[in-house]
Amino acid sequence: MKTTLDLLKRIIDLGFDQKKTLTHIDKMLDKKLGIGSRKPLSDEELTDEIYEGILNVFKAKTDINEALT
Repeated sequence: MKTTLDLLKRIIDLGFDQKKTLTHIDKMLDKKLGIGSRKPLSDEELTDEIYEGILNVFKAKTDINEALT
């Protein structure tokens, strides 16, 4: 399984700001996993479904930004 840290790195590679990205990821995972069950980024394992779902949100934002420029 991939970790939240892996996801953060992958999204930053798309050109997103680290601090803003982490804030967005945290909000999404708090909703999906529950705020009480969160672990440190390097230890928090994500299912492929959650990982890909969040990654696709950021990829869609990249596509929209590219279309607007």
